[in-house]
Formats: sequence, structure tokens, C-alpha cells
Amino acid sequence: MGETEGLPCQALRRVLEESTPNPWRLPEDDESNGGVRQEMAAVEAVLLLPLTVAGRVIGAIALGPRRSGLPFSSLDLELLGTLAAQGAVAIQNALSYRALEELNAQLDARVRARTAALEASNAELDRAYRDLKTAQAQLLLSEKLASLGQLVAGVAHEINNPVSFIVGNIDPLRGNLGMLRALAERHGDAELAGAAEQASRAFELIARGAERTAGIVQDLRTFSRVGDVMPRPMDTHEGIEVTLRLLKPRWNNRIEIHRDYGALPAVSAAPGQLNQVFMNLLANACDAIEGRGNIWIHTAHDGNRITVTIRDDGCGISPEHLDRIFDPFFTTKPQGYGTGLGLAISYGIVTQHGGTLQVSSHLGRGTEFAIVLPIRPPIAG
Repeated sequence: MGETEGLPCQALRRVLEESTPNPWRLPEDDESNGGVRQEMAAVEAVLLLPLTVAGRVIGAIALGPRRSGLPFSSLDLELLGTLAAQGAVAIQNALSYRALEELNAQLDARVRARTAALEASNAELDRAYRDLKTAQAQLLLSEKLASLGQLVAGVAHEINNPVSFIVGNIDPLRGNLGMLRALAERHGDAELAGAAEQASRAFELIARGAERTAGIVQDLRTFSRVGDVMPRPMDTHEGIEVTLRLLKPRWNNRIEIHRDYGALPAVSAAPGQLNQVFMNLLANACDAIEGRGNIWIHTAHDGNRITVTIRDDGCGISPEHLDRIFDPFFTTKPQGYGTGLGLAISYGIVTQHGGTLQVSSHLGRGTEFAIVLPIRPPIAG
């Protein structure tokens, strides 16, 4: 981390100056960096893997050559990038925990000041309490996303290779089965033709299953990108569709999804975070509908912002609960069915992107959430 003893200082400075989120290695034809080359050789490093927190490179992992002597593959780099993201999330958790301790100290100081001087207002205490709860909620979400990202990385690494091998051989095998059927028909061998037809039907079932498995792995990787906190151009409709596919067991054959998509430009956002917002809102819509029902998703583009509305015809929210719907740890679900963090976290994510999240509801008629996002979020000053 930083310029810790043992890391190549000049190489690390170069990574920090370039602020790149990608693995970095010294170009072979770069003759102007003899000192950097010497430092990396001294620790037998061939690759620097940056650690990024909130878009800022704070250190790097120095990696030596593989024991096999082979270069790092794209899958190796993807897995290493996930491990680096996990490290960055751990650092973020530590910083969040420190901020949480500071907020606790501030809260205690404010309480003592009010007891001594009787001048602290109830509004200030409420605001401090909300800040404390929000910090706790963000810390819990960071830990949850870190665990989910580690699980998804393992699934993708272990399953993606064999599934890709199966999917890659579907077309050649389909062609061979077709040739076998044609050969049986040409020789008038009814028994062989029947066996080839049965094999073809079984093969198509296997092929559909393999392709569906590959699609699920890709959707999981798209949905949960732990280290993907840097804003980049994002396809909003793709994020919604990935979320719907992951939630399909909760709405399939029960809830009809009505899509009214407008023409949207790419939005500069952190895809993993916005996907979490879509997941929270759509999952709540599914839970609000008992039996059969409908969910309407509408998107529109107006000037320098986009709007995404998600509406259901479920049970709705009572007026006394509506004002507290975005409070951390507030939930109307039975114990064990909700933590009360989903909407609070969603509100925080949308706000951090420079947008707004609004809700309207009628008891017994349904609820609508409206997300308004700028195409390019404001630069934090």
C-alpha cells in the first residue's frame, strides 16, 4: 500500500500518476525506465495490480511470474482484478468503520453538550442519528456486495470454462447429427434414422440447457461487479433486463411485465450500484403483489436526464408509512423477510449519482417509484 518497503517505488508512482484501474506491466520496448525495470526485477515482479478506492489508486499488488512460465491469461487477469477489488472493498469497509466511529463520537459529544447546556435542538440529534444509521447501512451493504462478488467470481471462474467448451461444440455436433440422419435416409436404414432422430432431440435439450447456463453466468457477472464503482457509459435497459432475468423465478407465470422503453442515451454511472437499485425496486414490486398482477416499467429521455418508473398494482403503502419509506432499517415486512436497508441504500445510490428517487402509492392500488438521473453526474467538488 502506498510506498511501503518492498514495493517498487518508481513503478508504483507511475501507476498512481496514470491512475489506471487495469493491471500494469513495463513495456518491453520502453528503454527510458531503467530504474523502474531494476526495481521490479529486484522483487521479481512482472505485473502491478492497482488497488482502487472510489476511483483513486492507493496502492498496488506486485506479482511475480507464474510458476509454469506461461503469461497471465485474460481469465487470470479477471480473477486477479476481482481479488484486487475485494482488497479495495476491504479498505473501503475499514474507512467506513472509522467514519462510523467518528459519527458515534460526534453523537456522544452532541448528547453531552445538550445535557450540559440544554441548547442542542431535537432536529440536530435526529440528523446525527440518521447519519449514523445511513453509515451503518452503507457498511452492511459493502460487506454484502463483497461476499456476493466473491461468490460470483468463483462461480464464473469454475463454471464458465466447461460451459464455454460445451457451447462451443454445439454447432459442430449439430452438423454431425444432421449428416448422420442424411446418411441413414440415403441408405434406407430406418433403425439408424430413428436412433439419429432421438439423439438429435436429446442433443437439442442439452444445447438449450448449456446456453441457458452460460446466459445465467453472464447475467450474474454483469449484475454484481464488486469493484465496478467507477462511472462509465451504461445501458440502462440492459441493467433492467439483467435484473428481470435474475428475478424471473419470483414473477414468472404470476406477474405480467409491461415494458415501455424510450430511446435512452448511455448514462455515466456505476453499473453494479444502479443494478442494485433496479433489483431492490423490482423485488419489492414482486413482493407487493399477492397472486397475479402487473408491473409496468417506463423509461424516457428529457434533455440531459433520463427517467425510469417502476409501477405495480400490489397492496400499496399506507400514508403513515410513506414518509418513512427511505429511512434505514424501516420495513413493513414481517420479521425475517426484510432488513429495511434496500430502499435506504437505493436512495443513497441515486443521490450519489446526482439524481432523485421519488415514491407515490395508494393503499390497495399499488406503488410507483420514479428514478431521475442526469446523463452525466455532477463532479464532486
